[in-house]
Amino acid sequence: MKTRFTKLFLAVIGLFGVHSAAQAQYEFKNVASGTSAGLGPYSQNFNGLAGSNAYFYSNTTLPGVYARFTLDSFGGQELESYQRLGTAAKLTPDDGREGTASAATVDADGTPHGAAWYHFGTTGSTDRALGGIASTSIAAGVGYIGVRLKNSSSVPIKNLEIKYAMEQWYNSSNTQQATMRVHYQRSSSAITQLTSGTWTPITALDVAAPSTSTAITPRDGNAATNRRVVQAKLLGGNGNSVILAPGEEIMVRWSYVFNSSSNGNGLSVDDIIITPETNIFYSKATGDLSDRSNWGTNTNGGGTAPASFALDNTVFYLRGTDSLASRATAAWAITGANSKLVLGTATEPAVLYVGSNDNISASIDVASGSRLRIAKAQNTLTLGTLNAKSVVEYLNSSATAVQTVNAGSYGILKLSGIGAKTVAGPVLISSDVAFTSTGLATLALNDYDLTILKNGRIRTLAGSALFVTNGKGGLRQTVSDDGQEVSFPVAVAADTADYTPVILSQSAANSEDTYKVRVANGVYRSYDANENGITPVTAGVVKKTWFISEEVIGNSDITLQTLWKGKDEATGFDVSNAYLDHYTTGSGWDRLPGPGSNKNSKKKSAKRSGVKKFSPFGVTSQSGGVLPVELVSFGAQRSGRTVSCRWSTASEMNNAYFTVERSLTNAQGFKQIGRVAGAGSSTQAHAYLFVDEQPATTVAYYRLRQVDYDGTESFSPVSVVAGTEQAAVSITPNPGSGRYEIRTSFSVPTYLHGSVVNTLGQHVLAIRQSVAAGSTQTPLDLSQQPAGLYIVRLSTPAGPVTLRVLKQ
Repeated sequence: MKTRFTKLFLAVIGLFGVHSAAQAQYEFKNVASGTSAGLGPYSQNFNGLAGSNAYFYSNTTLPGVYARFTLDSFGGQELESYQRLGTAAKLTPDDGREGTASAATVDADGTPHGAAWYHFGTTGSTDRALGGIASTSIAAGVGYIGVRLKNSSSVPIKNLEIKYAMEQWYNSSNTQQATMRVHYQRSSSAITQLTSGTWTPITALDVAAPSTSTAITPRDGNAATNRRVVQAKLLGGNGNSVILAPGEEIMVRWSYVFNSSSNGNGLSVDDIIITPETNIFYSKATGDLSDRSNWGTNTNGGGTAPASFALDNTVFYLRGTDSLASRATAAWAITGANSKLVLGTATEPAVLYVGSNDNISASIDVASGSRLRIAKAQNTLTLGTLNAKSVVEYLNSSATAVQTVNAGSYGILKLSGIGAKTVAGPVLISSDVAFTSTGLATLALNDYDLTILKNGRIRTLAGSALFVTNGKGGLRQTVSDDGQEVSFPVAVAADTADYTPVILSQSAANSEDTYKVRVANGVYRSYDANENGITPVTAGVVKKTWFISEEVIGNSDITLQTLWKGKDEATGFDVSNAYLDHYTTGSGWDRLPGPGSNKNSKKKSAKRSGVKKFSPFGVTSQSGGVLPVELVSFGAQRSGRTVSCRWSTASEMNNAYFTVERSLTNAQGFKQIGRVAGAGSSTQAHAYLFVDEQPATTVAYYRLRQVDYDGTESFSPVSVVAGTEQAAVSITPNPGSGRYEIRTSFSVPTYLHGSVVNTLGQHVLAIRQSVAAGSTQTPLDLSQQPAGLYIVRLSTPAGPVTLRVLKQ
């Protein structure tokens, strides 16, 4: 197994003084201020570290944030993130590449390499995360990140909601202790240490590194597959000891093991949001939700009702299990700042049905085991945190209406009814996406990706289902290195006749990666950088292009299978000779026949193994690949008083003819000067010759146009042929004092253009002048230029001319 061992140098206290931090913390207050959101959420995205390269001081660099570590051999003593035996280490930016360092070192200016603390992010980005490369070869240890908070308000905090993202920026492939763990400690006095005292685990917030089975390489921690967002609540007020009274503090602590053998990954925390719940209302299990009398401060919906649904910093817990009844008879909106609707609790799951005529507007979280059922075509809900075991179901059986599926991060996404559905933004699935109805169910992706995280599934519980890739959006799934086949059920339209799925698998060690698949109509000779096809191919192919990409480039070893319908086969396509062809920008189609196709007329497919690079794929039966003509070479050359144009092909398919074209104006305005018949369809090499009997005496540009029987055409590269005239150009006097003449003697009128540069390559003068045939003199004025050597570059009918002029 390939691993990266790095060394963490620790300091003995006193070798680099511990910074004396102010006894500060973030405070929840009655009223918002410049340093507090009042009773609104605390947030820390670490973007304040962007652009910095300095020592990190706990509770000072970022008030309320601590970064320390311990080592077993140092008796568990807490050390600041910067401490080392020698030069102290700064907190510097990294995109995961420091995980590849062979040893931990610190430069004289404090820049660390290898195992150390970093603020992670892509190069140049202001989006940062705090963490480190968790390796050591001295002794095992633990890194800690703490967030210290105090309830400085006059009201008790009944519940405390904690949400954060764990990001993996480097994969060492070690899994044993590659987990971010979360604990908390409460106290009525100041909490300034990260290890002393009693710490209570919050196991719901523990996150294992998500990408340890992938290539040993830096990762993009901002990518969904390398990032996990989790949320949990510390509950109080019902006999539970976790409640933050006025004046009390709480420290929330993240920790990860320093160990080269069992961890060594690049782990970090980001986007921490800690929300105090001080104003809470519960609904009754039945009744109109828009009626305030059906809400109260007691968990059964009794007690004091809310003054309005526009209260700030308020949580409304919805109860009830009726899955078919609309519970809002009037328009109902929760509009207060930082206020939201929560469907269900940890102990009492709930169901909310949003009917086609309901008008409910709110930011909504869905608790574990709870279900949000949406029948409205265009809902006005804003999805918040959706627990991995929660269900959001979209119901649409209409043959005409299109239902919008909200952007968001889902636990279980259920799609019911055969009515059309389309995403409104990127969708992330942590558990399942399930199609439940008899018949064909579809989801159109438009220009957005739908990503299913590792261990998530596509479940077709009845009927059939497919993802419509009607834009640049695609279906993204993890393909592990265990050889298991992963199906990507994609189509260009919501019709089983357009179902053209892809199946991927691989078994090479550490090859696991996330792959995106989409399919589009047509196959083309080439594609631009935006995956748009240029010049369609209409014979001998399947008229589909499969666009497949990997999240992390390299280390893949994919077996790829595509399937298609008979209606997609173009004229001249022979299924018995079908194979997958691969297009690479700059290289074209590779024309490497595979093992053949599945000849079953009901399941036509082609398979290719050992795929290590990704870009467009097509299916062809032509021995020369997707392109009907494989042009080996084309060139034009003067031969006495004529110009010979020669070209050769390795193979041809449905090739009707070639035309030879010529331009006399800088490779623009080409005109046909000859035509040569093609070989039709042939697997043999062919050589061709066309002679231009009346060539121009000036510079000329030649190209080849190839035309298929169906009119499809393509062009060769341009070949340049020099003119026959001598460049009758001179400058006099030379040397001179500044005023010169350009003397020419051309056989035809000519437009003379060029430039004058000095010996530093600086442009000093432009030349633009029409000159007559015969002897002419054109002024050249360098009187305003200093003495020295000048280079005159001119374009003439015979080609470029370079002259040197000396000014005295």
